[in-house]
Amino acid sequence: MRESQISVHFRLTKLDAMQAYTLKREIEGAYFVKHEGSDIFVGMVPLKETLFDELNDYLIRQQIHYDACDIHVKAKRADGEITVPKVVNKLLKYIDCKLTYAFSA
Repeated sequence: MRESQISVHFRLTKLDAMQAYTLKREIEGAYFVKHEGSDIFVGMVPLKETLFDELNDYLIRQQIHYDACDIHVKAKRADGEITVPKVVNKLLKYIDCKLTYAFSA
């Protein structure tokens, strides 16, 4: 599968409003969405090696546990295999979190 059809983000799944707005302000390219009917926000950070230190610092400052995070790999469904970018392996060595895969048509 071509790399342009794959997006990879570090996802923070249980942010409060202050954490969500701080994430957007402190990390380049970060954004968030609110879960409907709740006060929980999901933060998304594009996975770039240049952001690893900032991301780790944010997790420590905001006291976010690794079980409230994952690496979210989204790909368009295709026949054959999907090659996950190397940046995913590099982040797993830096921040040990789970992987989540999403496929779309």
